Formats: sequence, structure tokens, C-alpha cells
Amino acid sequence: MSVIVTQTIRTSLKATLDSIVTDELKQSLEWEDCGFRVTNTTDAYIDDQELAGTGPARPKAQGDTIAVDSIQEGYSTRYNMTAFGQRMIFSEEAIRDRKYEKFTDATGNLTRALKLTQELEAASVFINAFSSSFPGGDLVSLCNASHPLVKGAGTYSNTMATNLSFSETGVETMSINMRKLPGPNGYVTNGYMLKKLVLPEEYRFRARRILKSEQQNDTNNNAINALKEDKITFTTNVYFTSATNWWGISSAKNGLRFVWRDKPEFREDNTNSNYTIEYTSYERFAVGWTDPRGVYGSSI
Repeated sequence: MSVIVTQTIRTSLKATLDSIVTDELKQSLEWEDCGFRVTNTTDAYIDDQELAGTGPARPKAQGDTIAVDSIQEGYSTRYNMTAFGQRMIFSEEAIRDRKYEKFTDATGNLTRALKLTQELEAASVFINAFSSSFPGGDLVSLCNASHPLVKGAGTYSNTMATNLSFSETGVETMSINMRKLPGPNGYVTNGYMLKKLVLPEEYRFRARRILKSEQQNDTNNNAINALKEDKITFTTNVYFTSATNWWGISSAKNGLRFVWRDKPEFREDNTNSNYTIEYTSYERFAVGWTDPRGVYGSSI
């Protein structure tokens, strides 16, 4: 047990200190703008189930019986609620002798810890999107060329056949491919729309030029910026480990999910036997994806 004592914060015991440099407390979180559908649960785990509906109606000759179709279950996705926590222990002397409360700001430190955990867990969904070591409910990675279809033979892809760097052409290709994604029944029915781009921080300024310019970006042509009419938004994430991989978020209702079991909570306890004060933080959630059609990726 590592107890914070006066020696740990010896500078705080002096009244001559002018300023303190420490970790900044994040107000808005990166993951909250990355396309996750946020819900709450009171259970230890929840399940999502893929269901393929009927296909198109078939021709019927006079007097013939109408053809029969059915629905069919596909894969299921389970979200197990994971608990995260951290604590800090101060000696009574460290608390009493301090001259600057910021040195013993347990609430601020533990709040930052929980927020950082959320950021890293959510970012890992994108970071591992192309890795076979992190399969989803359909047993392949989030961005994969071989997602199985429930009805009918075959697969579908939510990654480019030839990966393109983030560019006007890349966004247009992603948008077109997304519109052609088949539903669980194997037919193009929903017409998934590209709603948002999720990018590494390195693409922030390029994204503004590509999506918000009045005319076509980086050309001498007096052509309109066709992408601007689609009103595609973008966000960047500083926690991504690749400076080149990028993703699109579609209009699919059950793509990325962030499920809260217990939102951040804090406790404070005094231990009389050794005169210490313990500050504890705790949260419990699950993060992942259900429908891969909610994301389209390009790995460069």
C-alpha cells in the first residue's frame, strides 16, 4: 500500500510556492463525439441479437400460392460490464501540514483517472478495428472484408478493397461503398449514409479543407465542393495510435455502443488505526460494437 506522506509532497509544505503545474482536468471527452450510442443498464451484461428479415416479394402467377419467406437469427453480441477503479491514500500529517490543497487534490486526480480510462477503452475500439485478435459477435474484426451475411451465401465488407488515404476521393469512395452495404438479409435495403468521419488529430486541418471549402479542395477548377452538400461532420481523437488510419460512421442505429452500468462515483474513508484518509473512485461500463455497418474503415 503506497501512502502519500509529507515527504511525497514536501514542496507543498512551503509557503513560498508560486504556481503548480499538473495534469489538466478534461471537460469534454473525445470518445463522446466518436459515434458511440450511449445507453444505461442495471444488469451485469446485456446481449444484442442480429436478425435478418424477409427479402423482396416474389412474382405470383394466377392461382399459384404466394411464396413463403422467413426471418433468421444471426450472431449475438454480449456486453460484459467491466469495473474500473483507483484510490489514493494520504497520511493525516500530509493533509494537515499542506499549504496548497492542489497537491492533495484526490477528487481531481481520481476524476481524471476515470475519464482517461473511458478515453482509452473507447479509442481501443478504433485502434484494434482491423486486428483479427479483437473479433466481434460475427467472429471477425470490426473493419473486415469478410463479415458473414445471415441469409444467403456470401460476405460483405466495411473496409476498402484498396485502402485510400484521407482525401476527397477517399471520402467519396467511402460514402458510395457505405450506401451499397447489404443488410442482414443480404439485400441493399437501408441505404446507410456516411454521417461523420472519425480521424486522428493529424487530419484535423485537412478535414476542414475537404469538408468545408466552398469550391473543390486543392484544385484550380471552379467546381463546387460536392461533399459539403452531404453535411458530413468530423471529429479527431488524440488517443489514436495511428496517424493515418481513418473511419466513417454511418446512419446504422446499432453500430458502436457505450453502455453504462455505474457512472463515476467517489468515496472517502478515514482509517483510525494508522490515521490515513483513503479516497476511492469507481465506474463500470462496456464498450464495443454490435452492427459492423455502423463503421467503415481505411487502414493505411
